[in-house]
Amino acid sequence: MYTVNSQSHVPIYEQIVAQIRDHCMLGLLEPGDELPSVREMSTNMLVNPNIVRKAYEELARLGVIEIKQNEGAVVTPLEKHELSEAHTSFRQSLEQLILNAKELRIEEQQLQSWVREHYLRLEE
Repeated sequence: MYTVNSQSHVPIYEQIVAQIRDHCMLGLLEPGDELPSVREMSTNMLVNPNIVRKAYEELARLGVIEIKQNEGAVVTPLEKHELSEAHTSFRQSLEQLILNAKELRIEEQQLQSWVREHYLRLEE
């Protein structure tokens, strides 16, 4: 469900944070959903457990998850203003993505196809 790009200039823990935040904003993770344990996530992603722990700590600091002793990490409810803020941020990112696609002469149909493909992959 989660993947990292070790070749990216973005630190791995930030990639994990971004993916989990995105999944929360898209409704793929809902309030009360439990995240995999640090050990399980690190094993699945083939990364050091300390990296996952750092990502979870950052998500907790941001209020995206709550870390409960002996229970693990649980997704917290998004407040309406946070959701609105998140949607605004997402739309800005999307606009930049579309501008980049146009610069690369990627047709709208191709971009839509890739989006559909990505959504289907996330549902697996």
